[in-house]
Amino acid sequence: MKVIAASRASHAQSSIPRYAAATYVIIAVAAAITVFGDAEMATNVAPIGILIGDVVAGVVFFRGAGAFEGAERRAWSLVGIGLITATSGIVVLAAQIVAGADPPTFGVSDAFFMVGYVIILVGIGSLPHVERDVLQRTRIALDGVIGAVSLGALAWVFLLDPIIVGLEGAPATDRVFGILYPLLDVAIIVVIMIVTLRRSMLRFDARLFLFAGAVLLQGIADVSYLIEGIGRDFADAEPLFVVYLGAAALFLTTALMVDRVPAEREYANRRVPLWSMMMPYTAAAVMVAALLYRLWDVDLHQGDRVLVIAAVAVAVLVVARQGIAIRENRRIVERERTDLVSSISHELRTPLTATVGFVAVLQEDPKLDLKERIEMIDIVMEQTTYLERIVQDLLFLAEDDPSRLDLDTAPWRIEPIVENAILSSMIGRDGVEVEIGPDLVAIVDADRLQQVLVNLLSNVRRYGEGRCLVVARADHSRLTVEVHDSGPGVPKKFELTIWDRFERGPNRYNAIEPGSGIGLAMVRSIAIAHGGRAFYQTSERLGGACFVVELAGRSPDPEPTAAVPSSRLAIG
Repeated sequence: MKVIAASRASHAQSSIPRYAAATYVIIAVAAAITVFGDAEMATNVAPIGILIGDVVAGVVFFRGAGAFEGAERRAWSLVGIGLITATSGIVVLAAQIVAGADPPTFGVSDAFFMVGYVIILVGIGSLPHVERDVLQRTRIALDGVIGAVSLGALAWVFLLDPIIVGLEGAPATDRVFGILYPLLDVAIIVVIMIVTLRRSMLRFDARLFLFAGAVLLQGIADVSYLIEGIGRDFADAEPLFVVYLGAAALFLTTALMVDRVPAEREYANRRVPLWSMMMPYTAAAVMVAALLYRLWDVDLHQGDRVLVIAAVAVAVLVVARQGIAIRENRRIVERERTDLVSSISHELRTPLTATVGFVAVLQEDPKLDLKERIEMIDIVMEQTTYLERIVQDLLFLAEDDPSRLDLDTAPWRIEPIVENAILSSMIGRDGVEVEIGPDLVAIVDADRLQQVLVNLLSNVRRYGEGRCLVVARADHSRLTVEVHDSGPGVPKKFELTIWDRFERGPNRYNAIEPGSGIGLAMVRSIAIAHGGRAFYQTSERLGGACFVVELAGRSPDPEPTAAVPSSRLAIG
C-alpha cells in the first residue's frame, strides 16, 4: 500500500471535518426526534438523517481512497460508491412518500439497497493481503470458510428459518428481498472477518473495527425490519431508525479515518496466544453450543446421543491440539535456530581464528622472514576463500532452488578433479584409495563437481574413522561417483533428512563436532542442477557410509580437455 501524496490527501481532507461536524449534528437531531417525537415525525425525519449521513460517508470514502494506489484505492472507492448507491433507495422511498403513495415494505427502493450492499461486499473483499505467502493466504481463506459456514448455519437457524415461515404467504417481492437482506449482511460480516485475518500483520486497524460495527448495526436493523415488515406497508413496519442512524454515524467515522493505514507490526509475535487462534473459530463454537442446546431435550436414540457428544468432544480436542501444535512448532523452530547458530558459529570459528591470528602476527612482526610471510598470507587467503564460499552457499541454499545454480559445463577429465578434491579437503592422501580410469571424461562444471567431492571427503575426515575409497565410473552415458568410508555410517532414521539444509543427522545437537549442515545440501543441489541425483547407502566395500552422485548423460566420448580445473573451490 503506497500513499502517493500525503499533501494531496491532507488537502483533500482539510474541508471534511466541517461537513462531518454538521452531519453528526443532523444525525443526532434525527435520532433525538426519532426517540422523543411521534411515529409520523420519525418516519419523515429519520430517513433524511440516514440519507445525509450515508451520502457524506460515501463521498468521504471515495475522496479518502484517492490517497492510495492499486487495490487499496479501488477497495475503499467501491465502499463509497456502494454507500451512495444504497442511499438512492432512500431517495426513491422518500419520493414515493412525498407523492402521497403508501410504499410497501419491499419494493423498487430495495433494489438500490441490494446493489449497494453487493458493491460494498466486493470493495471490502478486495482489500489486499499484507503477506504474499500462498500457504498463509490459503490458511486464512480456510479460516474464513469455517467462519462463513458457521455463521451461515447460525443465520439459517435463528434468522432465516422463522423468516421463511413468515414468508410463505407473502408476495414474491417480499420473499426475494426477505432472503437476500440477511444473507448479504452475514456475507459482509464474514468478509470483514477474512480481511481482518488477512491483514493481521498490521497493527490494530480501527477502520475495519468501526466498519464491522456499522455493518452489524445495519444488519440488526435490517433483520428487525424484515421480521416486522413482511406483508405490511412501510409505515406499519416501524424500522429501527435509531439503529440505522447509529450505523450511518459509524460509517462516517470510518470514512474520516480511511487514509490512516496502520503500520506493520515492528516485531513478530514470539508466542501465539490461545485467543488469537480461537478467533476465527468463535462462530463455529457458537454453532456447536446452539446444536447442543437444541438437542438437549430431544429424545435421541442412545447411539445418536453418543455420536453427537463424541463429535463435539473431538472438535474441542482438535482445536486444543492445534493450539498445542502451534506452540510446539514454534519451540522446535527456536531450538533449531539456536542449534543452527551454534553449528555455523563453530564452523566459522576455526577459519576466523586462523585468519585473525596470522594477520595479527603479520601486523606485529614486520621483520618476518619472506618465506614465512608468504606462507601465512597463503593460509589467510585459503581461509578467506573458504569463508566466502560458505557465505555464498548459505545464500544459495536460502533460495532452495537448484535450477538457479549457474553451471559452467565442459568436457573434463575426472581423475584430476578427484586428486584436487583430495588435496583441498585436507583428508591426507595416505588413507584414501581411488578407483578411476585415467581416460574417464564427463561434461560437468568442474569446480562444482570438485566442491561435491570436497564436501563428501571432509565428512569422511570428520566421521569416517581412517579409510576412504573414491570410485568414479561411466555406465553408458551416466557418470557415477561414490565416496566410501569405514566409519559407523548414517543411522537409518537420518538417511533422508541428512540432505536437508542445516541438518546434521545424529550430530544435530552436538556442538563439539564441527559442521554447518550445508555440505550435503550443496551436494544434492549441485547434483540436481546437473540433472542427476545424490543418495546414501551402506558401503559394501568398507562397511561404513557410501554417498553416491549419479549424473545422467554426463559421460561423452570426445577427446578430454587437457586443462585441470582451477582452485576456486570451497569446502561446504
